Amino acid sequence: MYYSHLLQIKLTPGRYQADSVARHFSTIGYLIPIMSILSIPVLPRARFIQNLLVTSLLTCLAAAISLLAMWCAVKARENTTHLPEANSRGPVPGSAVSPYNAAASANMGVWLFFEVWLANTFRAYLPQYFLPSIIFSIFINVTATYGTQYATMKQAESLVTILLESFFVGFGISAATNLLIVPLNSRKIVMKVMAGEILGFKSALEAQSRYMTSLSMRNWFGSAHALNDLDRRDDTCNSSSGITPWAEADALEKILSEITTLHAKSEAELRYAKVETTWDRLNAKDLETICHLERKILHPILGIKSLSHATNRIQKRGGWDAVSRLKTGRGLAESELSQLQDREREQWYWILENVCRSTQQLQEAMIIGLEESLYKLGLGKRPVSTVTTDIEANGVNHTPKEKDSVAHLESMIQQYLAERENILKEWCAFNGLDNPSQQNDATQMGDAIYQQHLAQLYLVLNLEYLCITTAQAILDLVKFAESKVNDGTMKRSRLIFPTWKRLRKWARDAVSREDSNFDYQDYSTRSGTVTVSLSGILPASKNPEHAPPASAWEKISDKFRIFMNIFGSPESAFGFRVATATMVIAITCYLRNSQQFFIKQRIIWGSIMVAISMTRTAGSGIYGQFLRFGGTAVAMVASYIIWYIVDQHTAGIIVFFAISMFFYHYPLVKHHDTIVVPMIGMVTVILIVGYELQVKKIGIPLSISNGQVFHPLYELAPYRLATVLGGLGVAFIFTYFPSVVTVRHLLREDLGTSLYLLSNYYCSVHQTVSLKIRGAERDTGDKRSPGKRLHKARSRLFTKQIIILEGIKKHRKFMAWEPVLGGKFPQASYDKLIDHTQRMLHFTTMIYHVAESFQNFPTPTGIEKSSSDAWLNDFKQLVISLELSSRDISTTLSMVATAITTGRPLPPFLTAPEPVNLDQLLKKSDRHILSSARVCEPGYAAFAVIQVANTLLADDLKGLLCETKKLVGEENFGVDVLTLRDQT
Repeated sequence: MYYSHLLQIKLTPGRYQADSVARHFSTIGYLIPIMSILSIPVLPRARFIQNLLVTSLLTCLAAAISLLAMWCAVKARENTTHLPEANSRGPVPGSAVSPYNAAASANMGVWLFFEVWLANTFRAYLPQYFLPSIIFSIFINVTATYGTQYATMKQAESLVTILLESFFVGFGISAATNLLIVPLNSRKIVMKVMAGEILGFKSALEAQSRYMTSLSMRNWFGSAHALNDLDRRDDTCNSSSGITPWAEADALEKILSEITTLHAKSEAELRYAKVETTWDRLNAKDLETICHLERKILHPILGIKSLSHATNRIQKRGGWDAVSRLKTGRGLAESELSQLQDREREQWYWILENVCRSTQQLQEAMIIGLEESLYKLGLGKRPVSTVTTDIEANGVNHTPKEKDSVAHLESMIQQYLAERENILKEWCAFNGLDNPSQQNDATQMGDAIYQQHLAQLYLVLNLEYLCITTAQAILDLVKFAESKVNDGTMKRSRLIFPTWKRLRKWARDAVSREDSNFDYQDYSTRSGTVTVSLSGILPASKNPEHAPPASAWEKISDKFRIFMNIFGSPESAFGFRVATATMVIAITCYLRNSQQFFIKQRIIWGSIMVAISMTRTAGSGIYGQFLRFGGTAVAMVASYIIWYIVDQHTAGIIVFFAISMFFYHYPLVKHHDTIVVPMIGMVTVILIVGYELQVKKIGIPLSISNGQVFHPLYELAPYRLATVLGGLGVAFIFTYFPSVVTVRHLLREDLGTSLYLLSNYYCSVHQTVSLKIRGAERDTGDKRSPGKRLHKARSRLFTKQIIILEGIKKHRKFMAWEPVLGGKFPQASYDKLIDHTQRMLHFTTMIYHVAESFQNFPTPTGIEKSSSDAWLNDFKQLVISLELSSRDISTTLSMVATAITTGRPLPPFLTAPEPVNLDQLLKKSDRHILSSARVCEPGYAAFAVIQVANTLLADDLKGLLCETKKLVGEENFGVDVLTLRDQT
């Protein structure tokens, strides 16, 4: 890929050495390679075409607006000039310039302000089109600079025409490079990422095996000094003391984080892969199915983190032994207590070891299934087998397990279910969980032990449920891969076209805000802090200043408020700030005494730098400005090397010029989300070296005909650095003047928004569980069915939540670049709040996963399904009768979100709701519904996972509320009353 773009960059200045090309493009030929770079030919095909179409449209719009602006300037000159003017040669053939005219200059200044405001408002609203907006800004700055000097529209049209030609020649070279030389499509990227995700699942299962082995090595039983930890937890709600390091859990967490990143990348790139025309085996629907199946695998694998959270919290609060001794220590002798402790340890470690042993066998079968699906779907090449076999008899080297991976995985699942049932029933019998007298008539001592055993049972069921659903999800992937082989899809490639429906959706998404895409936050490193819009996913809030329009006039006039909202939006305010900063430099172009100086010394570079370097927040702005200055300084040094190392010989300059472009393209391709330094470096080298090559070709007299003074390279390079530094200095000043928007402020607001979305997401998940239990989803294929509408709303909430959390990570990166005025930022408090939010999102997603998967939970062979279904129906009816709700948790999250967003204190006496103890509620209604005889029922295991997730979620909610109180405080309505009483 790098060599293809080396050819592109080498072709452009080399082609300019032709006399016909140099004669046609005259003094602006160096813009051709700049445009070929700014259109980013290294992008995958679908992304490149979308970016190129938008860039072309914006360029044409810039040309149209420029013609309108220069027409106004020409008319202003005609109405204020009464004497003939002497013309001189202009920047391009046919565009002679005229002396200074105040009316024309003022007119172009107003138009430039409007155009810069428009470009940067567009950039803030659609940050994915950051580079097209730069191209737009370059075009309008050039025309606004020279448009002040034209007396006729013919001269203005000559400039616009040659600019359009040079821009589109650059676009054409870029398109030829992307589409013909080394074509890279989004499909290849998606398939490579999908293959990496499957290999990541394999690594995760191996790490999970080591993780489960370490469970029996953990200290689950605390010491005497930790007995009172449970009573002190409200004072140390965010403390991590008492937690020992866990290397296996950390390794698993790292792998899971990498898989999550890969899956987000896969989903983000899939939208482009589905609209590509290509020659391949798998069509767009197949890729979409694979992505969906990988998501089904990802959810239960991520769910294993809940066991780590539960383990750490048990250890922090004293362990199982501490909880038992807290209630039973007073009623037993020391010897009896010691025997009880030894028996508890023995039984707990026994079940952990047995569950670990049986699970490891299932994990080996899952790894084989993942490998087979990888090979059968063509996502990876099967390695050469080292097993000696009769190839003539078998055709291909396969181990027995590879011949029928579906049957093998199914048999291992059934084996695991059988072993699981024996282990659970034996453990329950030994601990008396199948004894009704212990469950219902326990003494205080027995009840404490029983509750501990029940909590242990739920953790084991949670672990087993996640392993089984992971195996079932992998089995679905293997079956899909097998089906693609059996129906002949994988035998040959075919021409694949996108459907009209997908093309229409792609066209609609191309001109809409992309904040529903998982890679949306990646644009923040190149275009500054981005904003996530919540419109369309939450119910419309009431306007306290306007009642709903009733009359015809009210409905018509209500539409005018749209324009007010646009001009009053944060994006418009940002555009106004950038336009004002740009005019601080550009104003010198519109004054009589400084216009020629502005043009001769290329001050236009500084005004362009202001327009493209400012961002909405101070942190991201300073970060970008530092990179742009550093990239320009490095490019200046590179320009010296390129020009003088070959003693200014054109052929050698072009060769070293191309080599430098090769080195710049490496970070551009390797790290596409941090493109500021390579892009600014390449553009600077082209502006310096490309201009000097242009002067060598067309000569100095023609080069200075555009009004710019000729400088040799050793002078031009520092001039370029000085103008960039001046533009960045102005941009820095207007980042803080007249007011500043800090990254810390946006982090707080985004955290509040994230909590508000979490409240809505929790409600939607709760409604999903309720609909599934009641059987009220109806046909999920129907767009109007409750289940389908709820699924769509829940998916959009989850996507927005993930994007905002990713944005918060970007904020934390940019905060290091902001100078701190006043007290320190409470970083530790915000880190804890973010961690609580992420864990609560994880636990809520676990509940949703259980609601989606438990009905497809496999049952052991030989068990009557009718009996299991009858118990499940009784269980559903009992849960329905309890009328459980999520009001308390959602209300608390909403109040915390409002407090953090506004910075106002929380209401007084606000406490976190206690987790709903479903076990106690169910037993009050039916004491036999959770009998250990039903411990192997899918519904029982699903109930255990939900109970564990609810308990952990409630615990994090307490920590969230505790930390929020430290951050914003609580209202105290009694202070004034007490003060008044003391005074009287």
